[in-house]
Amino acid sequence: MVTNDINTITPIENPLTNMTCSSEVLKINKCTDETKSESQPFKMPRAPPHVYSCFVVNCTNEPIDCILKYNGRPGEDKFDEVANVTIPGNTEHYFPRQLFQPDLPESYCKWVKIITHIQVKKANDHILEVNYPFEHVHCPIRNWEFHVNNEGEILSKPPTRVVNVLKYENLDRYEC
Repeated sequence: MVTNDINTITPIENPLTNMTCSSEVLKINKCTDETKSESQPFKMPRAPPHVYSCFVVNCTNEPIDCILKYNGRPGEDKFDEVANVTIPGNTEHYFPRQLFQPDLPESYCKWVKIITHIQVKKANDHILEVNYPFEHVHCPIRNWEFHVNNEGEILSKPPTRVVNVLKYENLDRYEC
């Protein structure tokens, strides 16, 4: 039984659990629940600036050696992968999206590796590098472009053209 007298606290019995608690405890719990819901509205977290696949475009006349690093699961390096390619002058190379399944056989979930590092060695032995997060990338994206120019820079650019799919091998891995 609960009384209306503020100074008197009488226990309330819960018939389902056979437990008792005071009316003051109930008032406190109700108050804190209301405070939690009024604190701040939910904000959707920002999407990560991941690059899943890319083109490295050699805008120079000389061949370049390109090393690209894919990272798998955060905090583990056993799923990381490094691709090493020589790109002739005034051509490009496509680095496709890489998938992996870390928890086989318990889970058949596939994860996507993210591109985290690009290193280019030019013909004059000058080394250029860009690292994650890449400039101008604001959300997860595929087919991003990195242009290596004569001024000694790697420019991070959004996809600028419709891609000729017939130009690339492994068309089942290529994504439009």
